[in-house]
Amino acid sequence: MLFPEPKTDFTQLNNMIMESVTAKAVMAAAELKLFDLLSGGRLTLADIADKAGLVPERLEPLLGILAAVGLLVRDGEGYANAPMGEEYLVSSSPLYQGDFLALTMGFSASVEQSLLKLLAGGEVNREGTDRGWSEDRAMNGSAQDALRGGARAVADAAASLPGFETFREMCDIGGNHGLYTMAVLDRNPALRGTIFDLPSVVEHSARRCERLGYGSRVRSVGMDFREETLPEARYDLAVASHVLYAFKADLSGALRKIADGLKPGGWFISHHSCGSDGPDKTLPEACLELVTRLAGYASHFIGREELAAALDEAGFEPPDFRSIPGREARLIACARKC
Repeated sequence: MLFPEPKTDFTQLNNMIMESVTAKAVMAAAELKLFDLLSGGRLTLADIADKAGLVPERLEPLLGILAAVGLLVRDGEGYANAPMGEEYLVSSSPLYQGDFLALTMGFSASVEQSLLKLLAGGEVNREGTDRGWSEDRAMNGSAQDALRGGARAVADAAASLPGFETFREMCDIGGNHGLYTMAVLDRNPALRGTIFDLPSVVEHSARRCERLGYGSRVRSVGMDFREETLPEARYDLAVASHVLYAFKADLSGALRKIADGLKPGGWFISHHSCGSDGPDKTLPEACLELVTRLAGYASHFIGREELAAALDEAGFEPPDFRSIPGREARLIACARKC
């Protein structure tokens, strides 16, 4: 039939494709520091274009996208940052997320470029992904994500543990930027921490901890946890944030190695994504899972039952699960070594 009559609305599908333009427009605006220009004030299109060295006629539709997604406010007098743009995309903001957005988009782009090949069984670049975590901007992005509540929630959980004030040694497995360690140390001035991460990462970790004033309390030690073990029975507390996914093929085995590094009665805290209950994921969760698997990892999600069973097998008491307010897909599990 030359002119078939549609039975469904094409709008949603068209919008899906256009959203890729939205993401790139937001990232371009952050890179151009447009939100910095508008911080605390209002500018006309001509003013923004002049200050940023851009072509007004080409800039205007980009600003229109930013207004449509709630990052800018537009009125007859010009443009201003909306609260979300001011908080997360002004580079001087304590909660600036520009590097985190760049990390997420870069991670996704590396998979998108080879999507068809990877789906058909092409070789994944897990080693390249692991090396990428040592890059300064990737570490900055991961740290910015932690500042949006994860580091504080882990520190709150640690401080609530029985006997926390007596803890003297903790380790952070895959500690990367060190913010989880530093947040916990802030709650106990007598506590010292060791960050274990890949050798390519820990040099950057040490510099960051030193720069932030924790150099005398934090050690950074290169270790591939897939092949190496922790010092035996040394730590009062072990923390792993967004790391256990890498060991899903033998989750209980990885947890046994953590238990071996803890003193009798020591505590383990996991901070990770658990995803929505049930088999169906939200669209962001489904996208994240696709990118994660095609980057060489088994999954980006560990459910409560799966983790509880693995902890039990590894010699831990039943865990105490805690959700993070406002970040329901994130889960904290606290478990004591038997």
